[in-house]
Amino acid sequence: MSNGIQIKQVSKTYRSTDGRNVPALQDVDLAIKPNEFVCLLGRSGCGKTTLLNMIAGFLTPSSGEIWVGDEKVTSPGKGKGVVFQQFGLFPWLTARKNILFACKQRGLSPSESSRQADELIELVRLKGFEDKYPYELSGGMQQRVAIARTLALNPKILLMDEPFGALDELTRLDMQREILQIWEAQKKTVVFVTHSVTEALMLADRVIVLKPNPGRLGSEYIIDLPRPRERTNLQCLALENEIQNALS
Repeated sequence: MSNGIQIKQVSKTYRSTDGRNVPALQDVDLAIKPNEFVCLLGRSGCGKTTLLNMIAGFLTPSSGEIWVGDEKVTSPGKGKGVVFQQFGLFPWLTARKNILFACKQRGLSPSESSRQADELIELVRLKGFEDKYPYELSGGMQQRVAIARTLALNPKILLMDEPFGALDELTRLDMQREILQIWEAQKKTVVFVTHSVTEALMLADRVIVLKPNPGRLGSEYIIDLPRPRERTNLQCLALENEIQNALS
């Protein structure tokens, strides 16, 4: 199955408490190429998370369709892994056992699960901390465990909803570098929701700006700059200014 994503004329409407229909997203038409790193950017309430949750299969579109490869999205799983802002780790399991849990979900043998967990611990730079419980780890380390646990499911598509939003600025910069290294090593399709223009510019092949009320596609920017990118790069600064103007 290809790991490209086709979003075809997707709309989502919610029913308010007073019985009114409230459109959250309207007529979103978007193609995401296999192994592309796409950032969804926009103000609060523009439907970024709603769109991500529909790609994940947690929500059903009110109209339109979403396809991953040649399969229509009708449920979670099926090659889609999700990382949230809140880490969602099992507090009673060590870092390694959190990762092993996902390996077992895939039906791997104990020996293969152990080998996979070791590889992922190396990949997310948790060597030496694998036997710690979540409460013994920093926020950045907990998010590394959450990412490794999602990768243990071997998803073709990685969906990330503000995964670094709860982290301090320096840890956030570290995690941006980490996720790029993981993406370059494993070459998955990534859809990454963020409020930060700078974060989007550092990470993405393409930035999609959503407009609010109701959420719909706005501007699109191809970020054709080599990685790692410098925040002080003149092209980055010019793009940041252009995107900030589009958001306002």
